[in-house]
Amino acid sequence: MNKLFLLVLLFLCACRHPAEKVSYPTRDYLVVGKMMDTIKPPYIVDASAGKKHVVLIGCDHNRDPKHPQFALIEQYFKKLKPQIAFNEGGQLADTSISSFRDGIIKHGESGALKYLSDRSHIKMMDGDMADSAEFGAMLKKYPKDKLFLYYVMERMVIPYVNGAYGKIPFEAFYTKSVKPWFVEPGFPLNFQEQRYGYFTNLYRKYVGTDFKPVITNDIERFDYLNSNCEFCAIGRASKMVRDSTLLSKIDKALNTNDRIMITFGQGHALAIEPALSQIVAKHH
Repeated sequence: MNKLFLLVLLFLCACRHPAEKVSYPTRDYLVVGKMMDTIKPPYIVDASAGKKHVVLIGCDHNRDPKHPQFALIEQYFKKLKPQIAFNEGGQLADTSISSFRDGIIKHGESGALKYLSDRSHIKMMDGDMADSAEFGAMLKKYPKDKLFLYYVMERMVIPYVNGAYGKIPFEAFYTKSVKPWFVEPGFPLNFQEQRYGYFTNLYRKYVGTDFKPVITNDIERFDYLNSNCEFCAIGRASKMVRDSTLLSKIDKALNTNDRIMITFGQGHALAIEPALSQIVAKHH
């Protein structure tokens, strides 16, 4: 009886112990930054072992149908004949994409991959981390105000000054977007903290100048590829959290699929290349 009781106790303890977190070998983002200085997108990661074959197209986030990355996405898709695909930036449920070009204009590389996936009757899944999960993980590491400032600069300001959101005045764009982009996914902003003035006050506090929605040297303080700045480090941490999620999804998908196609940003592709090769080899 005593031996049986001990075995049951050990079994229960083992069940209660959390599963060991998987660690994947990735490149440091400072190394990635140096590589990006010499490599033009798209960056192709083509990993295969036996029947397992994964192609990751590391893209430049743009919606120009003439960009060479889109022709390569189509070429690799036709050659690979993937059984499942993953994109960056959230689940793309839009099924009103009428052509390959239309997909590019509407959603960039994700739209291109969605059009090809729909035509081949395969699922294109979100390879990214849900905003709510990312916010929760990052808020455990960084102060809310600094994290919010970084996210606004990364997701709103930098794309805006590079023409991604059209000609709408930035304040109007911010006011329209702050709730669905941050509040609804779970970033803890009270009513006053949702106001445009809250963001501009944070910018003045931490950057030391008044905010202007134009390209300036101050934007470099939010570029995750730069080494000596606090907000750059926040950006690298964000990228690494998301990379871990993508790799976990690929790892799981290889249990039931042999061929996978992915479109993600070039920096992500360079960072996870070593891990991707290892994961594919593991499933061989």
